[in-house]
Amino acid sequence: MRYLRRLVIGLGVVFLGLGLYSGDKIYFMGVSVILSLIIYALATNIWVLMDFRYLQSITPQQASKGDPVTLSIQIHNDKPFIYPYMKVFYKVPESILSNNYKEEVLSILPFQYNEIRENFICSLRGEYTLGITRIEVRDPFGLFALSLNLVNQAYYKPLTLKVNPRILNIPALPLPLVQNEGSSKQEFFATEEPASLADIRQYRYGDPLKKIHWNVSAKLQDIYVKNYETNAQSQILIFIETSPFPADDMTRHQIEDQAVECAVAIVHFILSKSIPVQLIVYHSERQQISGKNPDDFPQFFDYLSVLPFNSPFSADEILLIESAGFPKGQSIILIVHSLNYNLFNHLCRFKQSDIHPFILFVHPSGQVNTEHQRMIDELNKRDIGCIAVPVNERLDHILERTL
Repeated sequence: MRYLRRLVIGLGVVFLGLGLYSGDKIYFMGVSVILSLIIYALATNIWVLMDFRYLQSITPQQASKGDPVTLSIQIHNDKPFIYPYMKVFYKVPESILSNNYKEEVLSILPFQYNEIRENFICSLRGEYTLGITRIEVRDPFGLFALSLNLVNQAYYKPLTLKVNPRILNIPALPLPLVQNEGSSKQEFFATEEPASLADIRQYRYGDPLKKIHWNVSAKLQDIYVKNYETNAQSQILIFIETSPFPADDMTRHQIEDQAVECAVAIVHFILSKSIPVQLIVYHSERQQISGKNPDDFPQFFDYLSVLPFNSPFSADEILLIESAGFPKGQSIILIVHSLNYNLFNHLCRFKQSDIHPFILFVHPSGQVNTEHQRMIDELNKRDIGCIAVPVNERLDHILERTL
């Protein structure tokens, strides 16, 4: 295109020089033709950009992981001349996750329109801003190429797609409080405290100093106190490691998605048996959600659907903070993406203290190294359930093979 533009401009300069030198009108006519050509080419490009019209839609606007979705973009030409070349840049979930664009080249006749239809499968949960973002137009002679960033325009309306985690029906869990027949085992355990630890909350005026949870307060730089309950049915604690996975590509998104899907499946299974469960997540603050029956599942699902992975705490640090409040006989479930010897040692001490951990180790497909496999095997030998969950497999299928 630059070569053609230089050729036309150079030809115009030659005609002008010959016209001034010889005075022949034919050369000045050539200059006029070339000048008109340049003005027309530039004017058509500017006109297209200033009067650009499009329609876009997405069906459905909310989906679950694995559902098909259709993105439709219509480009309308309401002008009496052809759009010879238009490149449309747009986004779908896959391109957003890879920090890229998809593009399509169109040529639209006068008073017609062209449609871009993109069918894709929702592969990862999250909220996505989709649709057209930028266009590039060229004139019929290929002299100029102008672009327009639609995101900065006042009339721009992006499309939003929310992809929820899918809910898997898992067959069983290897925990003392969950029986495969569907019944629950309710026990009460003696602790050194006047009652079992129910939860942890921020300090309120009047709380006694003996209730302060010093480990949590030191980590979060705020005062937290312990809440106790007496004669309560023992509940299952679920911890998710939400520190960022050390990768900048699609692998990080797959790890986060698999961890959330595992948490949703486990919470759904436990609540379906009316067993109390508490989900504990660490970000800048400690967050928890509690439930006792299937009616409580939506609050867990809504929270996990948009759960960010930006915590500064690793799984072993979270256990170090929380372990002081675990009573004997406590069942805990950990969903982690980092398996190290600090975590391994915590789990072994729990087992010796009559605390029953169960670990789901989420990892990239085919990337369980020798050290990880050795720890997984050793944990299982010590009757500490540990299952490796690759990102390309479903948890329900893995549990069906394992249990």
